Amino acid sequence: MHIALYRKYRPKTFSRVIGQKYVVEALKNQIAGGKIGHAFLFTGTRGTGKTSCAKIFAKAVNCLHPINGEPCLECDVCKGIENESIYDVTEMDAASNNSVEDIRDVLNEVNYLPVMAKYRVYIIDEVHMLSTAAFNALLKTLEEPPAHVIFILATTEIHKVPATILSRCQRYDFTKLTVEDIADALLEIAGEEGIQLTPGAAKMIATLSDGAMRDANSILDTCVSMGNYIDENTVANLVGVSKDEDIFAFTANLIAGDMAASMQSLMELTQRSVDIRRLCEELITHFSNLLVANLVGSTPQLLNISREKFDKLKEQAKTCTHQFISFALNCFTNALDSISKGQNAKIAMDIAVYTMCNTQQIPQTVPARPQPVQSAQQPAQPQPVAQQPVPQQSGGAVSTEMPAPEKPQPKPVQPAPQPKPEPPQAQEKPVPFTYWQDVIDLIADVDIPLHSFIKNSTAYLYKSIVYIKGNEGLNNYIRTNKEVNGIIKNAIFNSCGKRYNIGGYKNIAHMFAETGHDSLDDILALRNLGVEVNIE
Repeated sequence: MHIALYRKYRPKTFSRVIGQKYVVEALKNQIAGGKIGHAFLFTGTRGTGKTSCAKIFAKAVNCLHPINGEPCLECDVCKGIENESIYDVTEMDAASNNSVEDIRDVLNEVNYLPVMAKYRVYIIDEVHMLSTAAFNALLKTLEEPPAHVIFILATTEIHKVPATILSRCQRYDFTKLTVEDIADALLEIAGEEGIQLTPGAAKMIATLSDGAMRDANSILDTCVSMGNYIDENTVANLVGVSKDEDIFAFTANLIAGDMAASMQSLMELTQRSVDIRRLCEELITHFSNLLVANLVGSTPQLLNISREKFDKLKEQAKTCTHQFISFALNCFTNALDSISKGQNAKIAMDIAVYTMCNTQQIPQTVPARPQPVQSAQQPAQPQPVAQQPVPQQSGGAVSTEMPAPEKPQPKPVQPAPQPKPEPPQAQEKPVPFTYWQDVIDLIADVDIPLHSFIKNSTAYLYKSIVYIKGNEGLNNYIRTNKEVNGIIKNAIFNSCGKRYNIGGYKNIAHMFAETGHDSLDDILALRNLGVEVNIE
């Protein structure tokens, strides 16, 4: 019978545990020094070695010939615990045995001395699943157990464990494994199994496992069903994910605003049976990584990725702005939310790609930073024309004659126009704000995502307030982005030379709604005049 790789290669000694150096050293020192605690709490994400370390610890404290805190694996006790023929070590799954009666059965056994081992060791996995009554029943014994009893509690959700339990245990946090550690371990396992695993495929599996060695072994086990040669294409086709090259190429097309190429990339990925939801999640992760990779002092360890991928991220991050990355994250997050609510996944992705390419015509090189909109305190001033440098004569004397320019001189910057006359302001009802198109054009140079929402809006002036009339998307964007309010006010000032407050038109729309004509009143009036009116 085939044994799963994650079971076959589960570490049996502390030296074989991957990526938990400090936890392993602390546990070994306790055993070697003879200062063994009575209750331990192992916490961390799945597949990081919590249960494996608990079993190794149970063997080490009972081993007849321990070596520097390590079990020898040769004595009868080590072999008996390994093949589960010694019942002094009990492993309990709290997910399926979470009642107070299950805990009481354990507590009834703790008073009995171990049969073959030195300690009775109780390993309670997923301890956060215990009921409140079960936790309460465990408290007293956990605080003062018999000298021959050790409790090891393991959990992936430490926040669900009561503080009264935490205070009675030595806590050890298991961290996620790095991509390099997992990839190296996979290559070692592949070598022992006679599997031809390429380094690229190993790193791809390591990235997909999200820091969990058990997940990595399971993916490798799945890929082995396709044959003994495993490369990146095998992993991508079998697991339904995109290769890094595909994601980078897709992203480059989006940054360039190339609608045709972006749609072609999406079509090719879907034809290869890539899961659209997972692709959307991968793009969100990729743009998030772009944002972090471009920060000063960022490292591959910060993103838990390989050095090669990190360098590629930094290069691609140079081709786009933070503003574009934020907009991309917003588009794909909305698409993922739509998919989660039941919308067709392909349509949701098409909309996200169309939105990005339609409103973000950004070249592959980062454009020059737009000049900020002038504030009210600092009106636009004419900039002096830079004087041409006076050429030096070969003898050192300065020539007073200027040579004829070979190119036309740049036109001097014109002074800022005087404020335009304020539009006639009626106090009885709103009037169209005549400078609104100028405001929209100014915003296009400052905030592209805002421009995509505001370009189809209109505005009205009423009692020194500009009321913006747009769709709900614009209203939500203004509400959720605090800096947008100031951008719009500055653009209004630059367009007409006067500063206005802004508001939503729907706040005053009800005040000027036209009263509907009541046909029933007309019918009654006609009848009062003696006119016969038939209503069918």
